[in-house]
Amino acid sequence: MDKQDNAILYGVPKVAYGSDGCTPFPMCVRSCAKYLGLSVDYTRAMAESGAAFRLTWNTACWDGGNVDAVFSFDDPEKVFRCGMRAMEREFKCLNRTPETKKENFMDFIRREINAGNPVIALGIIGPPEACVITGYREGGNVLLGWNVFQEYPECQARVRFENNGYFITSHWWENPDTTALIATGTDSLPPFTPREALQNAAEALEGRMCGTFAKGTFAYDAWRDALLRDQDFPPDAVFPLLVERMMCHGDAMDCLSDGRYHAAKYLRRLAEQCPEWACGLHAAAAELEAISEILWKEMIPVLGGWERGEAQTRQLAENRRLFAGQIERMKAHDQRARAFIQELLTDNSRL
Repeated sequence: MDKQDNAILYGVPKVAYGSDGCTPFPMCVRSCAKYLGLSVDYTRAMAESGAAFRLTWNTACWDGGNVDAVFSFDDPEKVFRCGMRAMEREFKCLNRTPETKKENFMDFIRREINAGNPVIALGIIGPPEACVITGYREGGNVLLGWNVFQEYPECQARVRFENNGYFITSHWWENPDTTALIATGTDSLPPFTPREALQNAAEALEGRMCGTFAKGTFAYDAWRDALLRDQDFPPDAVFPLLVERMMCHGDAMDCLSDGRYHAAKYLRRLAEQCPEWACGLHAAAAELEAISEILWKEMIPVLGGWERGEAQTRQLAENRRLFAGQIERMKAHDQRARAFIQELLTDNSRL
């Protein structure tokens, strides 16, 4: 800690896209938990927040925000409440409304940081994805922390860096996508029971519409239909249009690869803890793992890699019908996984 107008928490683990994860909010939960000495890894944060079981597709447009964790449930706050419950912490949030003042956010941040607790925020740098605030200067006018977008070229003009890599920005309030703060130093709560965790998983997997968003197993249909719309892939399409299609397709792939891997890992871990449910949990996990198999062994080889370059973009346009069939099969695996989970939930003698 420095003087009153400046406080920085050093040693908060970095939050960045990579092999350790690609869903910002659970990554932030893991980072804050580790700093606070709590036993919460990425798998637990992904699964218990519900983000590991999500898939969403906006039927109104090709939406670059399709797979944001905020869409995991129909209540946009639920993924954050569940994520904090994975940390065994009470959910305390300050949302930005037209009446909210910058000083309200600064007060919240100062209280948490001064007490030794990082803050999870939405926005600060770039879009309204989760990031971690690890300190402040000038009473909170300047913020420091980790953000998955901090090194993106489009964000560089308003970001500097601390020696340890923390971003430094004084333009956070001017960013309209700075929308919420979540405290990590709140009262302790008991962990999720297995039944509660599985209920949330089943809820996220359930096929349904929420406004224009197809969610859960319905999202596969919307994704497939979007790929099969010939008017969205005209023969004379300009390349930037195809890039938009590839970004949305790639985001859905990332969501499933990251999510279903950790969902299956969590269910198998739960089976070890609860052997009386092991058969159903392992069966559900196997279905989720089959989705990763389709992605890695079938879809990725046809695309020519996991990247989103020109080669992959061209392959997407040329192999839309093949991918539509693969999407149908992935949907069937999610449906069977949810059925196994529902069977456990309805058998009261086992939960």
